[in-house]
Amino acid sequence: MENHRAADGAALQIFARLLDGKTATLRFAAPEACTREIKRRIFEITRIPVQSQRLVSGGRQLDDDSVVSTPECSVQLLLGLRGGKGGFGSLLRGAATKAGQKKTNNFDACRDMSGRRLRHVNAEKRLEEWKAGEAERRLEKVADDFLKKNAKKHKGAKGSGDGEAAKYVAKYREDSAKCVAEVEDAVREAFSNGSGKRRGKFPMNASDAKRLKNWVGEGEVGRK
Repeated sequence: MENHRAADGAALQIFARLLDGKTATLRFAAPEACTREIKRRIFEITRIPVQSQRLVSGGRQLDDDSVVSTPECSVQLLLGLRGGKGGFGSLLRGAATKAGQKKTNNFDACRDMSGRRLRHVNAEKRLEEWKAGEAERRLEKVADDFLKKNAKKHKGAKGSGDGEAAKYVAKYREDSAKCVAEVEDAVREAFSNGSGKRRGKFPMNASDAKRLKNWVGEGEVGRK
């Protein structure tokens, strides 16, 4: 083995894989070499500063003071990356609570994971809830018509029973008118997209618009 090394003219041979993918062969006359010396030889080839070089062999980074004594060793050249201490999240939280800024709970202008404005998503949810209550509103209208007919039928009658029925009808009409007004305000707010600056931008087909107009008209008549 010693005669073979003497014939080759190098006791230690290192294969260095450079950044461009090429492999450079480094030969040393001594049977071992320091990592710092290997970096200097790589600097002569690539002109990369020694302090910027990182040598990895067998998945382990070589220290500058470590010694390589394997007759045929392969190393890979890497570059060091600058790092920081972090704290970006803290900077964002601090920027959100600067002096003089007011906290807000209106996030309608924000977007969801699909890129849609939250005001549009919330308006669609309100419209779906309003459509879901259509059957209940029809039953309320039928009940109101039935009570009106009974009230007209027994309008001329006298007695305690008629008085109680009249009170019940008046109370029901008052509650019904209040409910209709609240639902109407909620639907109008949904159609105005929450902010009030861009009205009429909510997508609604012709049948929904006609249904809303008729229903609002019924509510106005019921309150009268």
